[in-house]
Amino acid sequence: MEQLIDFINIYANYITIVNLALFVIAFISFFIVINSLNKTKKQYQILLKGMENKNLEEIILNNSYKIKNLEEYLDDNNNKLVLIDEKLSQCLKKVSLERYNAFQGIGGEQSFSVAMLDDNGNGIILSSIHGRDDARTYAKTVINGKSTYNLSEEEKRVLSNALNKNS
Repeated sequence: MEQLIDFINIYANYITIVNLALFVIAFISFFIVINSLNKTKKQYQILLKGMENKNLEEIILNNSYKIKNLEEYLDDNNNKLVLIDEKLSQCLKKVSLERYNAFQGIGGEQSFSVAMLDDNGNGIILSSIHGRDDARTYAKTVINGKSTYNLSEEEKRVLSNALNKNS
């Protein structure tokens, strides 16, 4: 035991310095932990803001339920968009119009031909021919970009123009 006391007396200054260094390291570590704890507390308060005394587990379960509902809603909307795209391809959206004078001596370009097609080139061509005493209207079907009826030059142009339009 005497040897231990002699050892402590001889190295007392060194032991004091080591203890002081350990105390300073512990003190600095304490402030680092307190600072980190304050940051975590602030983040936790932000997370719980407006949650009326709910615990974290309730919040996570509630958010999980909301996310599941949103995923179902998105899937439903994606399915609806697919149906809309399919139906939209069948809409008459490629349109071309040409006005012209069908007969010499009659001005004003009162006659017209209009082609209305879907994405597949299916649709109709409407033509209205105005003369001095009457007007006649014709409807001709178009399937896959071709008509089974004879087409006038004006009708051929509006069909070609409509087919070349990008939808």
